Amino acid sequence: MNDGCRCRKLILAMALMSAIAATGCTKPEEKVHESWITPPEGAAIDDTSLASSIHAALRADPSVSNLNVKIEASNGEILLSGYVNSQEQMDRVVMLAWMAEGARKVENKLTLGSGGTVEDD
Repeated sequence: MNDGCRCRKLILAMALMSAIAATGCTKPEEKVHESWITPPEGAAIDDTSLASSIHAALRADPSVSNLNVKIEASNGEILLSGYVNSQEQMDRVVMLAWMAEGARKVENKLTLGSGGTVEDD
């Protein structure tokens, strides 16, 4: 009787440990940021407003306000091109584009070089 009780406890402990171990198996690449999810069918994305909001965000940020960056939006997909002076500025411009409501994808075609003024299409 004592051996049977130990055996049941051992099996229960092993099953519990297996269940706990299985809950931590989510891979980082399986996690999806909410802005990367395709909008529902029929959801309209106003590309002009999207480009304008990114343009405004760039102008409001002193670290990137005077850069020569072109912003193109098509169905929520953003294309950034032009020139930045540093990797930090490039990262900041890309981050501000991702933060814009309606941005589904951001393609970075920025080049390190001389800055100017911000433009948008």
